[in-house]
Amino acid sequence: MTPADGVRGAGLFLMLLLLTTGVFAQSGQISWVTDPGVRNRMSAMNTNNAALTVLGDMMGGRAVFNRDRARDARRTLIATTRRIPALFRKAHADTLSNARPDIWSNWSDFKGRAKSAQKAARGLDIYSLPRLRKTLPRLVHACLACHRAYRKDMR
Repeated sequence: MTPADGVRGAGLFLMLLLLTTGVFAQSGQISWVTDPGVRNRMSAMNTNNAALTVLGDMMGGRAVFNRDRARDARRTLIATTRRIPALFRKAHADTLSNARPDIWSNWSDFKGRAKSAQKAARGLDIYSLPRLRKTLPRLVHACLACHRAYRKDMR
């Protein structure tokens, strides 16, 4: 591991922390959400977060790299990111929703961002730790870009 890898790893850790902080806060809220559509969206984001945490922990050295666990996390991310447009197609309302109304007024942009996340999830290379380190940042960036634009607590 070179010093540059350490800097990249620290940067990715900070990005993952930013991405997951809000998700951890919302995980306790799901039981309070009355709209099933919002509950499904929050559940999917929590599922993504759990899979990203598995990969981020491996990448950051907080967990031993395990190809089978990485493959399972990749499969989860592919399946869940594929569902994002369907989960957000209808503007469900709930006071605990973190979705900005801009999603539905900028639907094509939102859908494009979801497609970028899907493509990045499919592009995850989980066959070795160095390959994971090269491909995971793209997915994290795709998630953060969408959250910054369309999640209430990310601006």
